[in-house]
Amino acid sequence: MTPFAKMPWEIAGEIIAALAIAAHVVMVIRYWSQLPATVPMHFNIRGQADLFGPKLTIWIGPAIALACYILMSFIAQNMATWNYPVPINQDNANIQAQIGLEMLIWMKAEMMVMLGFIEWQVIRVALGKLETFNVAGIFAMGGVIMATSFFYLFKAVTNK
Repeated sequence: MTPFAKMPWEIAGEIIAALAIAAHVVMVIRYWSQLPATVPMHFNIRGQADLFGPKLTIWIGPAIALACYILMSFIAQNMATWNYPVPINQDNANIQAQIGLEMLIWMKAEMMVMLGFIEWQVIRVALGKLETFNVAGIFAMGGVIMATSFFYLFKAVTNK
């Protein structure tokens, strides 16, 4: 968990991220016996699978999600090394750190949900329940992550 996570929204963000990672693992375990010997590993811009790998590669998604979660949690514990969009001084250090932590927590939650969605789509295509990957869904989720970045960038710049 991220240090200083005391506010309900901070706890909610961490819970969402952790549940998304758990969902990754549960999905793979749940569908493991039904998955074919080869599963899609890559999709083109139209959502068509264009690279396949052995069934074991389905675990790459949860591994990436867990690695990202751990890395983002580590980054949250080292706020002194962050780059801020404004010069830091005694007057704004606390608010800038809080804004940065808020952004990191929500981006971590959003990223874990997006990675979970990707895993779910891969499994559904592998099982033949979908013909193509939902590319629009990924672009929409990427848009949410970008909007979060811009929101907190604006918040940081206006709280010099």
